[in-house]
Amino acid sequence: MSNPVIRCRIAPSPSGFLHIGTAKTALYNWLFARSQGGTFILRLEDTDADRTEEQYVEAMCEGIKWLGIDWDEGPQFGDEPAKGAFGPYRQSERRQLYRQEAARLLAEGKAYKCFCSKEELDVQRDLAAREKRPPRYSGKCRNLTQEEITAKGDAPYAIRFRVPEGETVVDDIIQGAVRFNNKEYDDFIIVKPNGDAVFHLAVVVDDGLMKISHVIRGDDHLTNAGRHVMLFNALGYPLPQFAHTPLVHDEQGKKFSKRLHGANILDWRADGYLPETMINYIALLGWTSEEEGREFFSLDDLKRLFTLKRLTKSPARFDRKKLDWLNGQHIRMLTPEQLFYRVLPIMQAHGLQVADRSREWLVSIVAICQEKIPTLNHIIPFTDFFFRQVTAYDEKGRQKYFQKPESLLWLQTALSALESTDAWCHDALKEAYEQAAAGTDIKIGMLVNTTRLALTGKTVGPGLYELTELLGRDEALARMKHALTFVESSGEFTT
Repeated sequence: MSNPVIRCRIAPSPSGFLHIGTAKTALYNWLFARSQGGTFILRLEDTDADRTEEQYVEAMCEGIKWLGIDWDEGPQFGDEPAKGAFGPYRQSERRQLYRQEAARLLAEGKAYKCFCSKEELDVQRDLAAREKRPPRYSGKCRNLTQEEITAKGDAPYAIRFRVPEGETVVDDIIQGAVRFNNKEYDDFIIVKPNGDAVFHLAVVVDDGLMKISHVIRGDDHLTNAGRHVMLFNALGYPLPQFAHTPLVHDEQGKKFSKRLHGANILDWRADGYLPETMINYIALLGWTSEEEGREFFSLDDLKRLFTLKRLTKSPARFDRKKLDWLNGQHIRMLTPEQLFYRVLPIMQAHGLQVADRSREWLVSIVAICQEKIPTLNHIIPFTDFFFRQVTAYDEKGRQKYFQKPESLLWLQTALSALESTDAWCHDALKEAYEQAAAGTDIKIGMLVNTTRLALTGKTVGPGLYELTELLGRDEALARMKHALTFVESSGEFTT
């Protein structure tokens, strides 16, 4: 028997940015399709004209593309042409299909016209609220005769699905068999009076006609799944396999609000996180590897290892510390050349005069930071002193290294060590400092930290010998003498 054709989709509503939860859904569908040699489809649920704007379409697709998630079928986006044999891939361009399928349900008696006005329905809802029960449609139009329908003439009507008796079972890969008593549902609207399909009908028609094999989505849709299974059966489409994943929670254990920084996936790009990191971290927000305790995964690893069976039921809490650690690990995996091209736009945006320097030198200064920076944005405080004169010194560092009785001695000893260095390279500089420390009983850490403050104005940065070598002899000696003059003139020594 041949393996079934795997067809997965992400169908966001472009009414805002790409939420981290939507990114997770997209990622799981994409990884499953790629791991199984299947097809991944991008579809836009843009029928709500009041909430859909092209800027949101672009923002959402930009987020998906930044993550590196590509699609095999989907609508036109930027320089990506529309592609696929099951289009169009925007719901706004599929209205006729929904009307045709709704008409079929009417003809087969599986749906009916509802002429109840908004005012009538509001009265029913108000009564239900007063009686403290869920609002349910009364069924007034469920059994209208053809004569009664004809008598309505051109009166506006919605189309309601005729919920069958019995039980609906959703066989879910993650949640197991979820049973719904059909009595829990009233006859729900599938087409509005203006002729537009409601979400429930549109999503089922799209999934059915696009031959979607697996519906992987957030478990906030689990209650909708009962309606959708009923519609699949009524329309005669093969049932896809469902997998409802837990939502992403914030660090306080609550649903990740759209108002929080980081809810927009592109916030992380702005904050200097790699797309490889976000793919890795988002994958862990509901999936575990068979290798217990493993957390670092490359994209190729995930494509190879991802399975739906390893998806978890419990919601994952966002952990910023783990994300930072993972980002550092992915930064270390880049070559210095690759890292340079990632940080170059950031350096340019912050006004660093990179155009005046050679690419080889720029790659070198990036390379000495690679083991230390947790995000791409940290390249600025770790390298800006290469491009700008030191005009101020870190306050805590100044108190610790420039305002002690021994501060002048530390600076003078470090300056002498630099001046005595013949070969201006890492190893020679290191040897000079070790000899200076041994010959004066000054701890080498004091010499190193005092020099770092003098050369960079900071107490944290890349390795001292590496940065000193790249700064150059003349510039390094000039900055040491400037710091020495500063300490001598300040006279603010403490005991």
